[in-house]
Amino acid sequence: MSTDNQVRRKLEGRVAMVTGSSSGMGRAIALGLAAEGAYVVCSDLKQEPSPNGFEADKHIPTHEVISQNGGRSTFKKCDMGKTEDIVNLVSFAVTTYGKLNIVVNNAGLWLPLRDFAEETDEMWDAMMGINGKGTATSMRLAIRQFLKQDIDESGSRGRIVNISSSAGITAVRREATYAASKAAVSMLTRNVALDHAKDSINVNAVCPGVVRTAMASTNFKDPAIIAEMKKGTPWPRLGEPSDIAKVVVFLCTDDAQWVTGQNIAVDGGFTAGIPL
Repeated sequence: MSTDNQVRRKLEGRVAMVTGSSSGMGRAIALGLAAEGAYVVCSDLKQEPSPNGFEADKHIPTHEVISQNGGRSTFKKCDMGKTEDIVNLVSFAVTTYGKLNIVVNNAGLWLPLRDFAEETDEMWDAMMGINGKGTATSMRLAIRQFLKQDIDESGSRGRIVNISSSAGITAVRREATYAASKAAVSMLTRNVALDHAKDSINVNAVCPGVVRTAMASTNFKDPAIIAEMKKGTPWPRLGEPSDIAKVVVFLCTDDAQWVTGQNIAVDGGFTAGIPL
């Protein structure tokens, strides 16, 4: 890649950590950050993409795609339900690249739709443990690292983007526990941003609507469910991982220096109101 092209890239040489990066939105986010010059630490339960995904190159791990495209990337296994794994992941990123500038907490747990009375304590514990506590732990560890670093040329010590959900903004039938866990992420984002704005640390969240990913593949294989999802989405199509990735990348660039504490819905109008 030419020097001129490198100069134009907005994240040249910055170090990003993306959880849940093997498939879907996490994969698109990791690729998007790398395309802007970031060194990306990819993390997931396993490096192989989900066979249920919709990516054309899903036979190739995300970090290898980045390397094939001329970027720098590594993979570190992490279960976001295990604190020790998260500690090791952040340590690995800093040890490997010497710093940490960007953390995208994308990994999450979603379970097939069911009425609240059909849910169990085990489901609650799993979703709150991964979506809520896992995100909080990752944020806390990242901020502790950011506080060791000087304010960079962009005017920030570090940036965190959490992937919440439109279900954390408005009620969605048969998703009570998932919605509660994502609402926790959204409010956590605002509170942590408030605590650490004085430290020049940006903390924001993106709240996706209906997006075609491996995690939601059961829905996207059911014509009846697809029809219902389209009825609830004012825009004339459902979402793709790239729709989310583009907004995440923006929040990680200097262009978003004065943006913090925000939950940005990227949902085709889903949370705007009920389409007629």
